This record gives sequence, structure tokens and C-alpha cells, in this order.
Amino acid sequence: KALADRYGIIIPERPRSSRDQKRRLEAEELVSLNLAAAGFYHQNLLHSSGAGDARAYLEGRGLKSGIISRFRLGWADDRWDGLINYLKTEGLSLDKAEKAGLIVSRKSGKGHYDRFRGRIIFPILGRSGKVVAFGGRILGDGQPKYLNSPETPVYNKSKVLYGLFQNKGAIRRAGRGYVVEGYMDLLALAQSDIDQVVATLGTALTEDHVRRLKGLCRDWILVFDGDAAGVKAALRALPFFYKLDLRVRVLNLPAEDDPDSFVRREGRKAWESLADTAGSGLDFAIQQGLLSYGKDPEGKFRTLEDVLLILQSVSDPVRKSLLAGHVAQKVGIREEILWERLNVRNSSTAVPNIRKRYEPSAGVKTRECPGNRAEAKLIGFLLGHPQYMESFLDAGLDLWLEVPSLRDLWMAMSHLYSMSGDLNLSELYNQLEPVPELKALAMRLSADLSPFKDKEQEMLSGLKRYCEGRRNKVLRWHVLEQIKAPAEADDEGLLRQLLQLR
Repeated sequence: KALADRYGIIIPERPRSSRDQKRRLEAEELVSLNLAAAGFYHQNLLHSSGAGDARAYLEGRGLKSGIISRFRLGWADDRWDGLINYLKTEGLSLDKAEKAGLIVSRKSGKGHYDRFRGRIIFPILGRSGKVVAFGGRILGDGQPKYLNSPETPVYNKSKVLYGLFQNKGAIRRAGRGYVVEGYMDLLALAQSDIDQVVATLGTALTEDHVRRLKGLCRDWILVFDGDAAGVKAALRALPFFYKLDLRVRVLNLPAEDDPDSFVRREGRKAWESLADTAGSGLDFAIQQGLLSYGKDPEGKFRTLEDVLLILQSVSDPVRKSLLAGHVAQKVGIREEILWERLNVRNSSTAVPNIRKRYEPSAGVKTRECPGNRAEAKLIGFLLGHPQYMESFLDAGLDLWLEVPSLRDLWMAMSHLYSMSGDLNLSELYNQLEPVPELKALAMRLSADLSPFKDKEQEMLSGLKRYCEGRRNKVLRWHVLEQIKAPAEADDEGLLRQLLQLR
């Protein structure tokens, strides 16, 4: 519509329902409030005597007035009602301001207070350039260091990236973009004339985020912190890029640096030279897996599980074949074994494969498996306690589940958790809709949580011991397979590993 208005083209509008009209009106009101708040915060930063420390901080971080104006940085002073008083003088609704996430209703008594106090303010723009939310960084040692707007009718954090609107032109022109972790990293790069950058908003990259990136260019470099959280964030984001057929690389900065410190010290040319050395996302996943888990059979198994999550997202068969061969060579596993594992896990065929096993002719009955009871307890426990999903994902649980139906259910659970960072049971049931038997199993296991009441840690310890036993059994098989293989191998070393697993 904006493009049509620019060129004087009239687009016929279809009739809107009263509900749609109400939503549209409310969205316009919230955006107007955000715009007013952004102006208030920006003027505070530029002119308020109480913003001296904030101006000094930004100057110390190397940010000039041009960047401050371009991104409309602001300052929320330390009063509880600074913004509220401004909104009142402008005749703006406090109830709507609360809905926009700008102010908070007091828990005791009447009235509101400002959400952002004593913070540098970063307005967050949506796709059309309108202010939809804010981020705030506190000065000093207070907590939380960063505070973001809550989700509102105009702000969905899983679909918005900081700087995307301001930098989309530069990204298209460069044909390459960077994803960094924070406001200050993006602003420091912008100050060094590196504008093809977007930043996450204190949340993991989602598929919706990456779809928006795809519309700008096809070559992306992830620049996350080198700590465990940064590595995990990068690994979790990689499948989305491969699924959408994008080129994705990961830039490893020196251990003591983040983008801000590196570019301020070394400059733009050094940054671009370092960016040219960024390795592929797949190689990063392999490297991190072997580094974290080790290069013994167990480590290779766990590395392979992380990498398969990426491979299964690739839709192009030629690309998938080339990448699979590369992974097999890097990990040191026969390619046919990798394909066998991949075919089971591949997201594009997972439901049909599961469905086949549940046809009456297949005769799959979970009670035939001796490990049924322990494994059912394990899956039921995780359905009721999703906060422990991460530790079992890291343990490569689906490598040693014996019961086919429970293994299939775990695959669906782990896929949902890896994609969304959560295990919402309603969403899980929706995903299992094509397989009624599996959905019924999930509902039955999640409904009966009585065995775990008041025994959470005891159950967790017991289930981990069970997994340890199953893991050793599978690893013995893997070592024996390696010994049988005709490839050159350290037979003495493999035998020593086998004896340790007995």
C-alpha cells in the first residue's frame, strides 16, 4: 500500500470486519504512542541535564551524533513517572500506553509507573519503519542489564530484528549480511560504516527471523559470542538457514573480543578481512561437536546428532548429498551409515516413516520391547518436566532408545524443542495429528505424572543411569562396527575402548 501511495496507484480495499477494523485502529494507536515515547526519550538524551552520564557513556563507546540520530537513541531518567507525566501533558491514554508496554500497572494500589527507568533507550522498528517496541540498557551494575518491551499487538519478538529496517538497503547492496547479538554491537559496526547488520533482541533466532533475512540477501554470517550460550545460539539457528537454502557462515572472533571491541580497535578493513575467513555453518557445528564431546566414538555419535539436525533441514537433494559426504569425511564415519541415520531423522520424511510403522500390517506393539517401562517413564517425565529437555538433547537420547514408538515420540519432542526452545504440549499434539497412535501415546504419558510427584530429582537420577547403560550398549556396537570396517583404523585403540565399555 505504501508503494502504491508513492506512485499514485489506488488499490481496491476489501471490506474489513468490525473486528479487523478495531484491531487496525488499536495498532495505529499503539504505534502513535510508541512514536511519542521515542521522541520523548530522544529529546531527553540530547538535552536533559540528567542525561549527562548517558551521553558520556555513548561517547565512550565511540558513538557519534550521526548514529545517535539515525537510530533515535534515547534516555529514560530514573524517575518512576517521567514518561507518564509527558503522556498526560500530551493527552495520551495511559491504558493504551500500558498495552503498548511503555508503563506498568502497580500491583498494590492504583496508578502506573514507567517501565524504563535509568536506561539508554533503543527504539525497535518494524518492517514498515514504525516504532513497535523498545530496548533499554541500564547504566552501572543494576539488573537486568537489558530490558525489552513485552510482546504487544504490534510487537512479536520472534519476527522483529533490530536494525533491519534501517540497514536493509545496505544489506541488499552488499549482498552479504551479519547477524550480531546486541544493540551495541550493531551500533559500533554502523559507526565504522559497516551497515549490513541486524541484531537479535535478547531471544534466539527463529525461522520467521531468517525468512525476513532471506528477502534481503542469501549470504549471512553469524557473529555470536564464543561462550557456551553464544555457541548454542549459533547451532540452534543454523537449521533455519539451511532449510531456506541460504549460505550461512560463522565468524569466530578472538576470545577476548566482541564485534564492538574488535571493530573499534582494529577498524573496518580488519573486520572485513576476518569476515572473509568465516567457515561454513556445517563445519562450525562439526568443529564445536568434536571440541565439546571429543573425538572418541561417543563424541562422534553426539557430534553427528547435532549435525544431522542441520542436514535434515536441507531440501535440495544435490546439496544434501554433497553436504552428507562432507560430514561423513569430517566425522570419520561411513557415508552409508550416515544416510541410514539421516533417513530416519529427516524432517521431510519423518511423519511418513513413522506412519508406516503404525500400519496394522506392521504390527508395532510397544509392549513387546523389554525396555518399555523405563523408556516410557523417561518420555513421560520429560513431557511433564520440559526444563530437563536440554540435558537429554545433549546426551543424544535417541541414539539408545529401544522402543520404536517412544523413539518416534522423542524425535517429535526434540524437533519441536530445537525449533522453538520450548515443549508446548498442544503444539506437539498438533504435529502428531497425522499419527493418531503416537498422539494418543503422548497424551497418555503426559496425563499420568503421578509417579513423579515429590520424586523429581530421584527420578531424574534414575533415568540418567538408565540412559548411561543404554549408551554403553550402543557404543559397544559402534566400536565393533569400526573394527569390522576395512578402512585403516587404530585396532588396538578401538579394542581398548571396547574393553572399557564392558
